[in-house]
Amino acid sequence: MKQADPDWQSIRLPLTGNTPPDVGTVELWLIDLDELPLEAGPTGLTRKEKVLKRRIQQQFVLRLLLGSYLGRPGKDIRIDKSASGKPSIADSDLQFNLSHSGAWLGVALTTGHPIGVDIEINRLMRRPTELARRFFSQAEARVIEGVEEPERSHSFLTQWTAREALVKAADTTMAASLGHLELGIDPVELLSLPSTWPEPDQWCLINPACPADLVMHVAIPAAIDRIKGFLLKT
Repeated sequence: MKQADPDWQSIRLPLTGNTPPDVGTVELWLIDLDELPLEAGPTGLTRKEKVLKRRIQQQFVLRLLLGSYLGRPGKDIRIDKSASGKPSIADSDLQFNLSHSGAWLGVALTTGHPIGVDIEINRLMRRPTELARRFFSQAEARVIEGVEEPERSHSFLTQWTAREALVKAADTTMAASLGHLELGIDPVELLSLPSTWPEPDQWCLINPACPADLVMHVAIPAAIDRIKGFLLKT
């Protein structure tokens, strides 16, 4: 089901007064962590320290955002994780998911239904054809192999983010799902899903146009009436 692209609105800190989305509405947030005045985390320059710093920043912004929706301090929100690692809020119908690529953090929120999101910075891949043969159906791999760069890498990232969003919404792992997932290309559509998932016609798979040359997919096993997009600024 094709949804209209969101009109991305710039929202400035501090975050206050958000209310949980109505059922049937998805709200998307994109945050460039390098643009925010965040001093949390280690100050070292090793790769391990940089990764830890970025993870702490992501969690800080996530809790800040969730707190603005729930009307309480982010530090007081209890976030549980499922066996597959999918986070959820213990005492709320607000559903969320997050993804990151480089300095970018993406968060998707809705009410009452599980949701998955994945973002990737649009870039040239090292071996998109080989990766497509490994992870995608034969039909998808042939299409990707048949186009030139940069379209080849973009096509791979589009198919990959769709799979990641679906797997996250289904609360499972990529390893357990890849052999049972087949998607169409241009447009991306659900052709085959694992038998334990909702049927393809019950899903809404959204590929919104994004700023900053990001590739994004959002998946939810429910009908969606409205999509809102927000860019968090200082």
